[in-house]
Amino acid sequence: MMRKIIFAALSLVLLANPPAFAERGGTRCDGITRAGDVLQLAIPFSALGYSAASDDEPGVEQLGYVAGSTLAATYIMKYTIREERPYQDEETTGHTFPSGHTSLAFAGAGYWQQRYGWRVGAPMYAAAAFVGYSRNHARMHTWLDISTGAAIGVGSNLLFTSRYDDENTQIRIAPTDGGAMLGLDAKF
Repeated sequence: MMRKIIFAALSLVLLANPPAFAERGGTRCDGITRAGDVLQLAIPFSALGYSAASDDEPGVEQLGYVAGSTLAATYIMKYTIREERPYQDEETTGHTFPSGHTSLAFAGAGYWQQRYGWRVGAPMYAAAAFVGYSRNHARMHTWLDISTGAAIGVGSNLLFTSRYDDENTQIRIAPTDGGAMLGLDAKF
């Protein structure tokens, strides 16, 4: 059952919101943009991987609801509101409002925070905020698109995610030279 849930969640995310690695017209496709493309998927997939590795089946199910409702709300709004991208040419088309990259990143960050606490949630929110910045930097979204996407992602967690209570598992974050380390301590 767990494998089916994970496969369905991964398929839904990849089909609904593929990363945008290609160079596009007048948009920027540099390291910041590519990092945002990667992080929009890395944040929720890391949550999925952690929950699955911890045998947290209710958490995996909750993340599935969060991802599904976030993507549904995002794409319903995109195709009913039909806002054009800030920079639009023959190669860069599509609906912009709200930002799908940002909604998915904040859905993952919100899940980390709601399910496992602020110690891991705060850095995930920082990474999600970077995703939002990268979408504006790439000239693909306005700040309104980005903030609305973030609100959808966080709001989905308020509806579907509950706190994980396992005193045998701890998540910790420690600064390192040039970055940070995310650690997991588990007692078996």
